[in-house]
Amino acid sequence: MTLIGLSSTILLIFGGCGGQQQAGISKVLRFTSSAPNIIKAMSFNIRVDTFLDGPNRWTNRKQLVFDVMADHSADVIGLQEALDHQVRQIQQALPQYGHYAAGRNDGRQKGESCAIFYRKDRFVPEDYGTFWFSDTPSKPGSKGWGNLWPRICSWVYLKEKATGTGLYVYNVHLDVFSQKSRRKSVELLAKRIAGRKINDPFIVVGDFNMELDNPAMEYLQNANLQTPFPRMLSAWQSLYPGRKCEGTRHSFRGGISGPKIDHIPIGEGAQALYTEIDRRCVNGRYPSDHFPIIAEIRLPAWPKKLDPVAAGTNPPHKPQEN
Repeated sequence: MTLIGLSSTILLIFGGCGGQQQAGISKVLRFTSSAPNIIKAMSFNIRVDTFLDGPNRWTNRKQLVFDVMADHSADVIGLQEALDHQVRQIQQALPQYGHYAAGRNDGRQKGESCAIFYRKDRFVPEDYGTFWFSDTPSKPGSKGWGNLWPRICSWVYLKEKATGTGLYVYNVHLDVFSQKSRRKSVELLAKRIAGRKINDPFIVVGDFNMELDNPAMEYLQNANLQTPFPRMLSAWQSLYPGRKCEGTRHSFRGGISGPKIDHIPIGEGAQALYTEIDRRCVNGRYPSDHFPIIAEIRLPAWPKKLDPVAAGTNPPHKPQEN
């Protein structure tokens, strides 16, 4: 987790679906020291546990998910589609992390979550919350705008232990069918980020279910035109503008031609140092139907605090430190 990305911005791809890697017990994470303003972030749709996946069910690939997370040892990790028992198993496998998660159906444990894992040795969670992409964003389980299921954004505000500086992390999973929903969702997301309590840097991770040229994604990346919303730029786009055939959803088939719908937007003033897609396959099996995306980011200088503004609603349970 040192500044290896400074020496090169080469895309790192774990290629091929062969048998050269063996899934085993979870590795012990050994985090290395980092500059205070350098953050390594991961976005990973781990695929909900469902019998419909047959041989690709969670029980057959969970160790691969543990290994992906351990190998990259990111500072913050946003997971999508994570059910409560999946989150608990990941927490047990990787105790060096704390996490915050809220089920989209009730704001507690029911339904998929947008869980956020963070390094316990580096950060302390000071605030957290979840809002729903609907006309009633504070109402658990609410939906609208064409959503078939509730869609959410979970967020945490982390304080770095060594410096006391703060960072917001937002994790989203937008609707797969409704363009209206995606557009209104990014508008709400931009509004909530602009209204965060403290004007500290932020990172967004998530499965946006749209590629960078989608009008809703373009809106998000040019939100500064809609004052006072902050401008966000995809870490990938900032390093590889216009690069094609770098898909992240592959439906357990692998390859690079699928849609690139997983993104790590960063706030204005932040700089992507490197980004990669982990395409590993072990003994014919993929960890998920999405490839995880990883980015190392240099944050801008921490600004002064602003007057408090409501940034979201807090579910009744706290981030887990176990």
